[in-house]
This record gives sequence, C-alpha cells and structure tokens, in this order.
Amino acid sequence: MAHSSAAEFDPTKDNIKWDEGNPLRTPDPNRVGVISFTPKDYVPKSSGHSLGVWRKDTKAYKLFDTGDNKKPFNDVKKAIETAEENALPIAGARAAEGLVYTYEISPYKVRYGFAIVATYYEKPWVWFDGQGNWEAKFEEIVAPATHNALLGMQRDLKRAVTAKLSDPQGFINPTTQSKTSIQFVDLNIGSDKVVQEMLKIVEKYLKW
Repeated sequence: MAHSSAAEFDPTKDNIKWDEGNPLRTPDPNRVGVISFTPKDYVPKSSGHSLGVWRKDTKAYKLFDTGDNKKPFNDVKKAIETAEENALPIAGARAAEGLVYTYEISPYKVRYGFAIVATYYEKPWVWFDGQGNWEAKFEEIVAPATHNALLGMQRDLKRAVTAKLSDPQGFINPTTQSKTSIQFVDLNIGSDKVVQEMLKIVEKYLKW
C-alpha cells in the first residue's frame, strides 16, 4: 500500500496510532496498549491546532504533535486544573503525553506530542459550540430543554464564567431530568464573553 507524503496526511484516509507514556522511550507502534485508529474512527467536527479527534468505544482522543515544545501540553493541563477548581463538568477530560504514529512515510512517522482523552457522548446528548454564528443553533438546543436541564446549564455556565472559559464547546442533554446536562470539552481559558451570552439564552428560557 502506498503511503501519503508528510504534507498530505489525511485523517479521513490515513491510519494513526496513539502510544501513551514517556515520549522519550524507543518508538514501537506495536507495543501492548497502543491504540489504533482508522479513518472510520475520525470525528469530522474536530478542528484547531490538533492532528484531529478520533473516537474509540466511549472515549474521544484529540491528538497533538508538539515535538519538544512542552507549552501546549502544560497549557492544557492548566486549563483542566482551572476547570476542576471551578467544578466544571469536563467529560472526564485528562491530558497525557506520548507518541503518535501516522502513516505518512513507510512504515510510519513518529510524532512527539500528547492527547486529550475525554468521554464521547451519544444521543440524546447533542454537540454545541460557540463558533461562528452559533446563537441560533444553541437556542435550537436550549428551547425545548427540560426545566432541570436548564437549571444544570445555568449552574455550570455560571461556573464557566467564573473560570473564564473561552471557545466553549461540548455536549448538552436537553431531555434529561438530571441537572447534569452539559459537558465541556477542548478547554481554553481566557475570555468569558461567549459563555456569558450562552448563559443569557439559557436564563431567557428559564423565565418562561
């Protein structure tokens, strides 16, 4: 099988492997515990500076190629710690260093980086984000939500404001009778502007 060139890595066509652990150890894509992803495991909605997001069973893996630069990994760890300090629901997210193997050259290309590992939620959970013209889609999710789901969203969006969660995205369960109705993923800390607007939308429907 011919392999793509380095500039042409395509997660919708090429395989990838994740090897959690010491990134300085001898590369071995066949080591016990290495997770193999095929294009069917790729999550098309993934974006940003990562190699992409892949799903395996109930977990999502966002893989990053960082080389010797430790700052992105440390930034993600700090963001997770900030979210935890503010009791944000973060889908069990954790960051782990390791090696990534992509099939760009024969037999594989080794990348030094890390993964964010989190729970992937199925229906009735639905995806939300605050990118682009997000308001109409967010209202479409929130408008039919149960009272308890709205209360949970209100509580956790207030926590997101306190944490200054920027670029909010994740999953919402609008049908639940539980107040555990929102999960944030791909955490970034800096500006609370969008979560403030999301909170206003939720509170508008709580008043009805």
